[in-house]
Amino acid sequence: MKNKIKLTLIALSTFIVGCTTGGYDSPDDFSDVGFYTSEGTSQILEKNIYDYMTFADLSLGEVKHAWTIQTGNAFLKGPIERVPNNIESLIINDGDTVSNAKTVSVLFRKSGLQKVRLYNEFRDSVAFRGHRNGEDYEMASVQVGNKWVIDTTFVVKVYDTIIAELEVRQDGVVVNHKSTDTIYVEAGGSLNFIDKTTIGEPTGRNFFVRRPTVEGDPNSGQNVAYSAAEDATMLLKKLGVFEGGITANRTGETTPGDSDTYVFPAPIKVIPSTQPFQLTGNVIELENETIRIPFNGEFVEATGKESFFEVKVNGVVFDIESVTVNEADATFLDIKLVEPIYRPDVITVTMKEGSGLVSTDTREPITFTDETVQMHNVNLIHSDISGLETGMGWKALTATDPITVTRSDEVAATGTYSLKVNMDPGIEWYFVTAKLPAGLVLDNTKTYKFSYKVYVDASTTVRPGTTGFFLLPDWGQKLWGNVRDVNMFPEGVWKERSIEISPDSLEEVRLRFGSGGDTTTDAIIYMDDFFLQEIETRP
Repeated sequence: MKNKIKLTLIALSTFIVGCTTGGYDSPDDFSDVGFYTSEGTSQILEKNIYDYMTFADLSLGEVKHAWTIQTGNAFLKGPIERVPNNIESLIINDGDTVSNAKTVSVLFRKSGLQKVRLYNEFRDSVAFRGHRNGEDYEMASVQVGNKWVIDTTFVVKVYDTIIAELEVRQDGVVVNHKSTDTIYVEAGGSLNFIDKTTIGEPTGRNFFVRRPTVEGDPNSGQNVAYSAAEDATMLLKKLGVFEGGITANRTGETTPGDSDTYVFPAPIKVIPSTQPFQLTGNVIELENETIRIPFNGEFVEATGKESFFEVKVNGVVFDIESVTVNEADATFLDIKLVEPIYRPDVITVTMKEGSGLVSTDTREPITFTDETVQMHNVNLIHSDISGLETGMGWKALTATDPITVTRSDEVAATGTYSLKVNMDPGIEWYFVTAKLPAGLVLDNTKTYKFSYKVYVDASTTVRPGTTGFFLLPDWGQKLWGNVRDVNMFPEGVWKERSIEISPDSLEEVRLRFGSGGDTTTDAIIYMDDFFLQEIETRP
């Protein structure tokens, strides 16, 4: 044995190369093995279809060498521009599947798991030591006759181009949206849009009903309904003719992105309703202290209607400054009070008879009494941490501990996602952490409420003994509790826990589960609705 080689795998992010399919000569008698790709070191690499990837063999002293690709893909010659105009024109000998070049660029023209094989023979034993997916690994040569062979295959997951598809239902019945026949919907009615996209492995979508694009019209292209849900109820309240469709997309930290927008040919016409003109949804308070009242149709513009509404704050009638039809969306009435609103206030709204308000399709509104206002809450914690609806801001403090922290859609207190914490036996303390975004400024002269909801899964066999939060940089444990107390932490039920704090700053939220010397914890716990807000008090 002459040489036993140790070489680390190298990743290149931008690479301009050439390759040939000619013969290959070994440079000298020194044996060495190494290789890299332009897309990193993952066990399964990822690319979009009709994109290329570069593979380079760094080995020295090999007596035989070849790259092999699967039929349907192709080798490219270089140099290759960063954004090539016509990548197909760079194909070398279309149909060839073997190249003896040291460096090759491969154009992937087939979706699915595609393989690129590197085969080298050496006179002496060699070994490759690399680092992949957080772990070191070794690839040793295998003796075949009087030669030593390194035979490795790179696996590339090639994503097909997304082709957006959807299904449209009205009152539970499938509508032929691919025809040019008009889909009629009464104002205040709805259509269901269901994502049927499969080609291209999409990760999300956005449905829309919008005004058709008309050159010179500033309102054209505006959405009148939209949703990111997989099965979306599109509430239609504005009269007019609209177009509907879907944008399907694929996103991810390492996954190659793609999207496709499909506007279906059937126009959607919203016509006057035969149903009562009435409240639809919750009366809410906006961040600017406007009280917004939603109806199932559009109002004709009106003024001077304040005397036909009554607003009670904590049981006391407050003066109304204005009642207006919302300029951007005439299905809303907006109320402003003379006095300010505070978060703990309990507010109700009454609409009286005889206001003269009318819908654009000539319906009179159904009045209501003491409708409760849903108050606006300002959560100072980022959505990736607070509710996990937009992403995952939590992780295990130590990756080697027997704890798994994931964003789960199995059960949620609010929305679709929650934080799932799997604690397997083996250690005494389990830590989960989330870094808060820079720029969170708190005032220690004010009081804040920190809260969260917790759910102990029925599969839990051994609960941790205690739990609590460190609201760093304060190392004092907050919200301490005994997890084995089923009244404090019931099984299969969401339980809210909260505490009032007055911190100077808050940089990190760290959750600790402990067992007081016991290492047999075997639990699954879900957490959701992490909330931090300033406590307001009416003077």
